[in-house]
Amino acid sequence: MQDVIKAHEDTIGKDCKGAATRCRKTFILNFRNNNGKMNHKTDRKKKRSGTLIFISAICAIFFILLGLRLFNSFPQLPEPAAQKSRLITDMRGREVVIPDPLKKIALLGGPTGQVAYILSVQDQLCAVTNTLKMSRLIREMDPGIKDLPGPRTVCGNINIEELIESMPDIVIAGDIDGDIVLKKTRIPVVFLDDSMGEGIDDVIREIRFYGYVFCSEDRAERYVDHLKSIIRRVRARTADIPENERKKVFHGYNPTHLVTLGGDTFMQERIEFAGCINSSESVATTGKQTGLHSGLGEVSMEQVLEWNPDIIVINSGSPEDLAGNPQWRSIAAVQNKQIYCQPAGVFIFNRPTAESAALYPLWLAAVAYPDRFSDISLKKEIKNFYRDIFDFELTEEQVHKILAGDYEAKIMKGAQL
Repeated sequence: MQDVIKAHEDTIGKDCKGAATRCRKTFILNFRNNNGKMNHKTDRKKKRSGTLIFISAICAIFFILLGLRLFNSFPQLPEPAAQKSRLITDMRGREVVIPDPLKKIALLGGPTGQVAYILSVQDQLCAVTNTLKMSRLIREMDPGIKDLPGPRTVCGNINIEELIESMPDIVIAGDIDGDIVLKKTRIPVVFLDDSMGEGIDDVIREIRFYGYVFCSEDRAERYVDHLKSIIRRVRARTADIPENERKKVFHGYNPTHLVTLGGDTFMQERIEFAGCINSSESVATTGKQTGLHSGLGEVSMEQVLEWNPDIIVINSGSPEDLAGNPQWRSIAAVQNKQIYCQPAGVFIFNRPTAESAALYPLWLAAVAYPDRFSDISLKKEIKNFYRDIFDFELTEEQVHKILAGDYEAKIMKGAQL
């Protein structure tokens, strides 16, 4: 019995072992088959991915080349040129780097504003002194001046915001105004000499300086030649006048007619060029005077009576009004009806301007010594000056206004024209 049971167990064991072996073989075979299939799929994916990358690279290269070809087919914009500059020395002796060429200039100073027109560079102005804008003759010469900013009113009074908004390349100014701009902005400042003691040589030096800054040397020399020619002709006709026969001239400004220019101002030389004597030669008026423009000083009525001038030049009121004043009746100029209104053109003539440097000695000499200048027409000389120097043809009415001093009232009172 036991032998039968054992034999049965052996048979079952063999069957189980065989089944296990068959299962193992089947599993191994299936694994190998599946693994082979997986590897095959992976290889196919890798091949497909590589193909896509290759195609993408080819497309990218194609589009890059196409883009370059299209880009090169369009006209190319030039690269912006680097801003050129040059080094100049101003009238203070300072070295200043300025753009080259200059395109926008702020010219601050009443007497010097006219220089831009003398040099024919007024189109470069971006800001000026307000008194230049108020000059009726300038407006008649250049109507566009009214649209320019006028950040400077009088010496030392500058609207900095308005100046900055005009975006100047440089500012040209005298000592006081220039120092203000230097302190409050980063705009390059070119200093000029704005002294009331300037003589003719100083005017020539200043005009040539402007010609150097504006690169307009030819125009500057045109003015210098014209100025020298007038001075030579005037001096040639007055040089031989004996000292005791020279006319004494008093400039009586403002409504009181007691404000004058002393012997230390530019007027001294201009009176001498005209062959006359400055009645107030002994008075020093340069420097700052309370309530007065630099260079002007007030004298007493007693001094004028003592000087007893032969000629009186005024810039306010009329000769008739002064002659009717009892305080002045005993003076030689009043008794001989030698009271004249001071001429005025682009700017007033009691400032050291280029305009008055040429015209005032001629006018005064012709008034003082009409016999020596009988062959010279003041009207023609004035017309020639504005035509040759300002490129402007004056009308007869404009010449009359210059000689009568009519333009001064508009400049100084700031009339809205």
